This record gives sequence, C-alpha cells and structure tokens, in this order.
Amino acid sequence: MQTFIIMLLIAIALVGFSVLALSISILIRKKGKFPETEVGKNSNMRRLGIRCTKQEEIIRWRQLRGEAVNPEDICSGCSGEECTEGQKE
Repeated sequence: MQTFIIMLLIAIALVGFSVLALSISILIRKKGKFPETEVGKNSNMRRLGIRCTKQEEIIRWRQLRGEAVNPEDICSGCSGEECTEGQKE
C-alpha cells in the first residue's frame, strides 16, 4: 500500500510539472495566449488546405447541384460566422 501512495504522488507531481511546463510560455509572455484550435480561424490549417466540415459539406452540395464552387466565399473561411447555406431544405 505504501508503494502505491508513493507512485501516486510521483504521478501527480509529474502531471503537475508537465502542465506547468506546457503553459510556461503562456504565463510569461505579455500577450501569451493559447493556440487557436478552431479550423476556420487557424492560419496554419488554412494554409495547408484544411477546411471546417461545414465548408466541406457546402462545397459538396454545390458540386452535386452543378454550381460554381469558390471555397474562399463560403462562410468567410468559417471564421466564427454561422454557416447556414447548404443545410437540408
């Protein structure tokens, strides 16, 4: 039982240290903030051609209907605006 408690304390200490180490740059920098994980708002994901699922669905629906598709015009890159186009009618 004593070994279990020691291992538990070591595990808690390691997790605590890991969280602190991962957030240290956010805590120290003046304008430190968490990286953007929203697909439509993350510039690196947009650069790689990764789109949000709503935008992908709208593109597919337009292709099925034979309409012209310009991915840049759809949802403004899903940058926080609500997508309503292409939903089931």
